[in-house]
Amino acid sequence: MEPRKKQPEQTRNAILDAVDAEFSHGGYAATGIGAIVLRSGLTKGALFHHFADKQKLALAWIGEILARSLRELWIEPLERAASLDDLLQICRQRCSQGTVGDATSALVATAAEVAARDAVLGGAMETIFADWRAAVAALLERGRSGGWIHPSIQPPIEAALLVSAFAGFTVALRVAESPETRAQFLTGIAAYLETLRVQTA
Repeated sequence: MEPRKKQPEQTRNAILDAVDAEFSHGGYAATGIGAIVLRSGLTKGALFHHFADKQKLALAWIGEILARSLRELWIEPLERAASLDDLLQICRQRCSQGTVGDATSALVATAAEVAARDAVLGGAMETIFADWRAAVAALLERGRSGGWIHPSIQPPIEAALLVSAFAGFTVALRVAESPETRAQFLTGIAAYLETLRVQTA
């Protein structure tokens, strides 16, 4: 009988998948190691072989799972965008498709929950927020250079405002997920984006 082969990468991925599910829906503080072990189908020994403690689990989740998801949801589409209408379409998609527990919601909820109490986790999450803001600002700067964003606009400031607005929207969805919440938010975002556009005579 051949000895059972160890698959450390698959084991690590299974742990992070379980962490993603538990932290995204239950929150960081409310999730115990036991819940992660149960969901992963592994043992505590296997978990602690890969991650020394809960904070290390969270750091890996933030740096790998959340960072990759936010890149796919926001940063890559923003990098491809070439107009204010493209930005509005991205916002429309994120508004209509966003759910409680998705990557954007999980990032915002976890930041609100732990950033003030854990500088290490807070710093890891701020890296993702900074990348998100930078991608919005870069698009707006391309717009200023291309003549479709008003030259008086300050891209970093507008980017911070837009990211903060979406962060607030994810919180609102957790409180009361409804078509009205989505419709009102999108109407407000569309009106705000129009204020950035160069007005033609």
